[in-house]
Amino acid sequence: RGDRNASVKALRLRLASVKSIQRITKTMKMVAAAKLKGFESRMREARPIGDRIGYMVDQIPQPAEGEDVSEGDIINLLVPITSDRGLCGGVNGAICKAAKAMIAETKGDVQICILGSKGEAQLKRTNADQIVRIISDIYSKPTSFAQASEIVEEVTSSTKHDKVSVLYNKYVSAISYDTIIETMDSADSMEDRLAAMGEKFEFDDEFAESLHMNDMMQFCLASKVYSRVLESATSEVSARMQAMENATKNCGEMIDKLTLDMNKARQAAITQELSEIVSGAASVAE
Repeated sequence: RGDRNASVKALRLRLASVKSIQRITKTMKMVAAAKLKGFESRMREARPIGDRIGYMVDQIPQPAEGEDVSEGDIINLLVPITSDRGLCGGVNGAICKAAKAMIAETKGDVQICILGSKGEAQLKRTNADQIVRIISDIYSKPTSFAQASEIVEEVTSSTKHDKVSVLYNKYVSAISYDTIIETMDSADSMEDRLAAMGEKFEFDDEFAESLHMNDMMQFCLASKVYSRVLESATSEVSARMQAMENATKNCGEMIDKLTLDMNKARQAAITQELSEIVSGAASVAE
């Protein structure tokens, strides 16, 4: 009898625990849904900036034949944009998986600058020696262009590279996103292209190619990072909303199962007690 009571008590405690978790996941889903509209609005306003940057860079003439640098001599900088918080489905796993695949396929040296703390644990396991910088708490304040400029300034001043590849999750809808890789050349690797640009466009006499074009490429990268961080943040919020909805449904199914098990245990205990009472009464009657 004591074991039966203990079993019912354990099921009751577990049921209360699952119900508490369900309330938490339901609240987190509601919070994520409320945030999603604001994130999506800011993301859609910033998306054209990042998309147009590619067109600006394409206007710089390509280097003449015979001036290409061997791929083995190129230093590639990977900037995977991950989140600072968990419970958001597979957004961080998708970024790290794409980063590892790109590292395996890339010729030449590879450096990694991680935005967001969640990408650190996954990439440190296999590529710890290639990580040169980790920038976290990028979502503690609303994302701004000034913040993106500071990030790019920190990245470019601490590393020397020829190409920058930004890995991010592009928001598609509230239930889906795509993992995208976008690559840009640095100002140092485009010296020949920058020199040819003076023949295509007219500049003031005070224009200095090395200084102004370096500023231009930093502006392009900052614009790219700004819009792509917003894309990743929106994908993170939508994925968290979906993950919490699935968790809430799973809790509901577990509550139904635990309730059924607890009722069965209680009925078994009551039936056993009635049997004992009947048996005792029969013995007394005899």
